[in-house]
Amino acid sequence: MLVGLGLETKDISVRGLQAAIEADKVLIEQYTLFVSEGYLDYLKNAIGSEILEVGRPELEENAKNIVLSAARENIVILVPGDPLIATTHYATLVETAKKLGVSCKVIHAASVYSAAVGESGLDVYKFGVPVTIAYWSEKYRPTSFLDSINSNLKGNRHTMLLLDLEQKEKRPMSLDEALSLLRSAEAEKKLGIITDEVKVLVMGDVGKESQDIAYARLGELKTLGKRFAGKFLVIIVPAQLTFAEEEFVGRFSV
Repeated sequence: MLVGLGLETKDISVRGLQAAIEADKVLIEQYTLFVSEGYLDYLKNAIGSEILEVGRPELEENAKNIVLSAARENIVILVPGDPLIATTHYATLVETAKKLGVSCKVIHAASVYSAAVGESGLDVYKFGVPVTIAYWSEKYRPTSFLDSINSNLKGNRHTMLLLDLEQKEKRPMSLDEALSLLRSAEAEKKLGIITDEVKVLVMGDVGKESQDIAYARLGELKTLGKRFAGKFLVIIVPAQLTFAEEEFVGRFSV
């Protein structure tokens, strides 16, 4: 069973918590999103049993073994946010369970995506394909997110940019890092869509008490690095705004 943890400590549903209490084994993954500080301790106390932390290799490369184990014992996997939004769990665990004939239930929760759309005030039906800005390495320099932004803008669709996590340092990508990658991708592809004049929504810690939102031109964001330091960020590149949308996001103008 996959159980969503939502965005903030205690966001887990009553049904999800009960499922974890009744489980033979409880696992938690934090490679798609880190849980809030203190959330893991809360879960351990509320569930009353050990919670085993697992990473991407255990859940993706070892999906078959986990599913086969779930056929013999009641296993609950706790997932920050929603188990099937902006994760790979459907393609790995859920599909593997279906192929092997093992029951796999899902208890949903609030996700960064759904919360960000709601808090932005933008029309949910105008959002296009969401994209992830991943960290670059010497041999891995993905720029496909820029193509998706361009495609969405041509169709007058807003784009949700989900930022990568720094797994070694256990921290979210910073605003400065995201802007650097956007500009580097633009320099390579020369699509003319990432300029200082483009207005975006920067949303930090969406759905939490520490939530902060700013609407500004890209050229102005370099002054907001400290303001959003340490927060889990989502960036929205809006398409053409309606009057109602413009009025709503205007409240966040820098």
